Amino acid sequence: MIRERLVTKMFFFENVRLAFASLKSNKMRSILTMLGIIIGICAVITITTLGTSLKKTLANSFNKLGGQTFSVEYRFKRGSSDDDDGYSYRDMTEDDYITENMLDELEEKYPGRFLVCKSNTCGTGNVTNKKGNKLNVRIDGVSEGGMKSDSLIKMLSGRTITEEDDKLYKHAIVVSEVFVKQYFGSENANAIGCDISIDVNGACDSDFTIVGIFQYPKILEKYQQSTANFMDRFTPVYIPYNTANKLIRADERFSGEYGVDFMLNDMSVDRDQAINELDEFFSEKYRDNKYWGTEIYDPQTELGIVNKVLNIVTLVIAIIAAISLLVGGIGVMNIMLVSITERTREIGVRKALGAKRRHIKTQFIVEAIILCLVGGIIGVLLGIFNGFLIGYIARYALSQMPEYQDFVALSIQPSIKAILISLGFSMLIGVFFGSYPAGKAAKLDPIEALRYE
Repeated sequence: MIRERLVTKMFFFENVRLAFASLKSNKMRSILTMLGIIIGICAVITITTLGTSLKKTLANSFNKLGGQTFSVEYRFKRGSSDDDDGYSYRDMTEDDYITENMLDELEEKYPGRFLVCKSNTCGTGNVTNKKGNKLNVRIDGVSEGGMKSDSLIKMLSGRTITEEDDKLYKHAIVVSEVFVKQYFGSENANAIGCDISIDVNGACDSDFTIVGIFQYPKILEKYQQSTANFMDRFTPVYIPYNTANKLIRADERFSGEYGVDFMLNDMSVDRDQAINELDEFFSEKYRDNKYWGTEIYDPQTELGIVNKVLNIVTLVIAIIAAISLLVGGIGVMNIMLVSITERTREIGVRKALGAKRRHIKTQFIVEAIILCLVGGIIGVLLGIFNGFLIGYIARYALSQMPEYQDFVALSIQPSIKAILISLGFSMLIGVFFGSYPAGKAAKLDPIEALRYE
């Protein structure tokens, strides 16, 4: 039993060696034969790499544009009236909105799990630097969730606005490196912990302590006049949400008039589970509301639909490209028939020495498989190269449009699944299109084969 296994193993490796020897002895013919396989596999891998990369790029860009957030929106309860048709619309009243108390209860039930994304705009303000120059700023009030969910904010040093800043009405402020250079004269100045005074809408002066520095958004640079003085460039600054409301004397009660945006503070929590918990919490709160309820809007759902469409399109195009593999398979069959004709005497000698039909058939099937597999490997490598080449071109094009770099996150990712399937399919082509020539070789009469000239 062990001896038979060893003989079978040696026989297989001998066939592989003979197959590679045949490829080497007819290099040009082998390359031309593999050309159809190479082109087909290359096309499939290029297309699937582009499809996978496009999905990854969309996911990354989507997350940058706020795809990590989800919203609790209001929904009118149909059929909540005494009218005959069972439907009567009623505008929302103050009692129908999500309140600060509800958000506090949510935090008590799920401590540290959700961040509320709140933001408002105080308007513009002026800051006078040490040289007496007035700097233009736009003052935005944000909660911790509102700041973390903003794709334009990339922290360089320090920290963001926190929930503690918001609850305690702290006068903390996060500024850009452009503001630091305008105010201190150098973007390398140690600005963290320094105090600045802002004239808010010409109505009041207020002092703030710099707690963080973010990168000035590139998209804003596009809208700055190229001839404008650097000191005249306006820059956004961020202060706590409640502090902003207090400065502009706005109603300090939280108003969820258009719904509330949330994001996960604890990324280890399953997103779907968190959304279900949020849905159950607000469904309970609105259970006794006769007219209005809530529903969860998750932008990731839309991304999932886009990904399904991309999968279908990629699959269809890949199948069309794979048709060329059939042409390559016919080429393999043709060259194997030629090879058998050239090696008729060799087949006769092997049969005369005791080789059985299955030995001859296996030899030529293995040769066809090796031929297709080598072509498949070359095609995979060329397909991956094409994917990265297109990615390089896309990155270069994106570098010429810096204002979009904050939103687009290119990612080139070959599909491992597609690579394995392509290599497996190329081997199946070798088996399928090599079976007929191999069977023909196995059926040769040894006496007639030895007489062949």
